[in-house]
Amino acid sequence: MEENKFPEEESISKEINEKKTKQEDLLIEAKNFFEAHKKELLESRRKGGKVIFLDFESLISFSKILSDEILENPEETLRTFEQAIEQSPLIDTVRVRLENLPKSQIVKIRDIRSKHLNEMVVIEGIIRQASDVRPQVVNAKFECPSCGTIIAVLQIEKKFREPSRCSCGRKGGFRLISKEMVDTARFIVQDLHEFAESSNTKRLNCFVNG
Repeated sequence: MEENKFPEEESISKEINEKKTKQEDLLIEAKNFFEAHKKELLESRRKGGKVIFLDFESLISFSKILSDEILENPEETLRTFEQAIEQSPLIDTVRVRLENLPKSQIVKIRDIRSKHLNEMVVIEGIIRQASDVRPQVVNAKFECPSCGTIIAVLQIEKKFREPSRCSCGRKGGFRLISKEMVDTARFIVQDLHEFAESSNTKRLNCFVNG
C-alpha cells in the first residue's frame, strides 16, 4: 500500500532516471565515436576554428543509436556530442555541425508541418533577407540548491528557459551559473523552386548560430 501511495511521483521519478541513463549512454557512445574519428575531427577543427563538421555517413556506420537520435532529437544530441568532444584534453569549446545528411531528410519549405518540430530536416532555398549578426544565449547552466546538480538548458526559443525540475525532485529556484553566447543572424529563406513573386510563395524565417 505504501509503495502505491504516490504513483504519479514514482512515474515521474522513473521517467527522469530513464532519461538520465539514456543521456549518459549517448555521451559514452559519442566519446567512443570521437576516439575512433579523432584524426578527422581534429583536422575539421583546425580548418573550421571553433566548428567541427560531423560526417553523417560515418556516424551511421559507427552507431545507429547516435544517428537515429540526431535525426529525432538534434538539439540535445548535438549538445551531447559537444560535451563529449569538450571533455577531451585536446579541445575546449566547440560547435558541431552536420554534413552529408540523407536525402530522406530533405523537406520543401511549403511542406514543413508541425510534425517536423524538433527533428533534423534539410531545406534548399534562396536567402531573400538577412539581419545583422547579434549575440544570443544558446545554452545556460543552472545549479540545484538542494543537491548541487548542474543542469544545462538549451536556449532554442526567444523566451529564456529555466529548468522545470531536477533529478532530485526539486522544482524551481535554480541558480544561474553561466551562459553560453554565440553570434546569431536571422534569415528569410524562399523555396528554391519558387522563383516567382506571388502571394503563394512560401518563405521561412530562420535563425542561424555561428
